[in-house]
Amino acid sequence: MAYYTLITGATGGLGNAFAFACAEKGHNLILTGTNTLKLESITKRIVDNYKNIKVVSKTCDLSDEKDRKQFIDYLNQEELSVNFLINNAGYIAEGEFLRHTDEEVIKTIRVNCEGTVDITQKIIKARKDNSLLRIITVSSMAGDYPMPYMGIYSATKSMLTSIMVSLNYELKDGNVIITTICPSGIPTTEEMKDAIKAQGFAGKITASSPEYIANLALKANEKGKVLVVPKMVNKFIKGISRLCSEKSLAKIVGKRWKKAQEKRNLM
Repeated sequence: MAYYTLITGATGGLGNAFAFACAEKGHNLILTGTNTLKLESITKRIVDNYKNIKVVSKTCDLSDEKDRKQFIDYLNQEELSVNFLINNAGYIAEGEFLRHTDEEVIKTIRVNCEGTVDITQKIIKARKDNSLLRIITVSSMAGDYPMPYMGIYSATKSMLTSIMVSLNYELKDGNVIITTICPSGIPTTEEMKDAIKAQGFAGKITASSPEYIANLALKANEKGKVLVVPKMVNKFIKGISRLCSEKSLAKIVGKRWKKAQEKRNLM
């Protein structure tokens, strides 16, 4: 039986990095995202460079319940067995809460929380035997503390980290290994590059390349690590934040984030 690694959000910068890192390791791939042309492009590049693996691509909007069901039905119909799930898809809503559209608010919650958790449960339940299932979930350092002016995103990532760490313990005797990685900024788009630049030196030293994050996450999962924070500076920030109250953190982070967003004309 051929097993596959399923990567959500495969068309983004980090998704691309995961796809090529897994292809380099000889993984058969199932790539999904919302942009058909980008999916076809990355699929072609991988097939052209790695002749010894199978690559399947299928669009799926994680924010849509019917789309998720159709995607899982497709995997079952094609008898595609997943033994590695990489929950990479995510959606970011930046700026003041009251300036977000209804669509931005709901989509952030549905993609980051509902869609990711739903796909995870369905993939775990779909196992036909007790073979090893590996899962990597991309969360964020933003989930470690309240983030005014990015509160919805911060809250969704906090939920994601919490449930994945809990599931790793709950399923540890069921041959399931779940690693959650919590990076800071990743320069995958022009918007993200601008966001990192607007934070000055702090943004620069805390950021990581998508290739670094993908390879770090894969190595961490191989070692059975549960929670990973990339780079020593981010580990230090996480440790210091535990000494502060939620109110103090909101004030500190809010001032910094407001200033950074003002530089980008988002306020």
